[in-house]
Amino acid sequence: MSQLPPPLFPSEKWTSDSAYITARTMKSSFGLGAALGIPLYFAILVSSKRSKSFSVERLLNVSTLSGIGVASAGGAVSYSRNALSDAATLKQRRVELAYSASKRREDDFGTIGAVLGICLVPAVLWTRAGLLDMTLGGGTLGYGSGFLTHHLQNLLGNTAGKAPEPEIPSDDPRMRRR
Repeated sequence: MSQLPPPLFPSEKWTSDSAYITARTMKSSFGLGAALGIPLYFAILVSSKRSKSFSVERLLNVSTLSGIGVASAGGAVSYSRNALSDAATLKQRRVELAYSASKRREDDFGTIGAVLGICLVPAVLWTRAGLLDMTLGGGTLGYGSGFLTHHLQNLLGNTAGKAPEPEIPSDDPRMRRR
């Protein structure tokens, strides 16, 4: 009988819990990077030695690239943290993230902002950049705006609350409901 090849990840930590936590962290990191894109662009614009003029296309590109870059860095940090955690810790972290009303509201606001950004940025800035730049940049700027709106509401006291955590079923047949 043939043996299976050695696992790609020797610690076998890349479970569905780890994948969920990493994806969730990347989504939050993308919102942070998208929100930091505009100040980053203006800092680059002000600090450049050459006289560069303001460009909508560059603003949209910097916003998109900063969102992708911060999401990648957040995913790498989350993966390394997950690789050092045990299965019980990963399960607990996943349950906390999956049933967090604040994270759910952050996702909702980001998604609504991204859809509005994809619709409004090309409508307002039709001739200022290419269609791909406007679509990606508008979605990124909108997601960042929704992300900031959620966190601004948290700072002002309008918290999302906490969703009730479900009872996790046991594998023990004696503990099953009849």
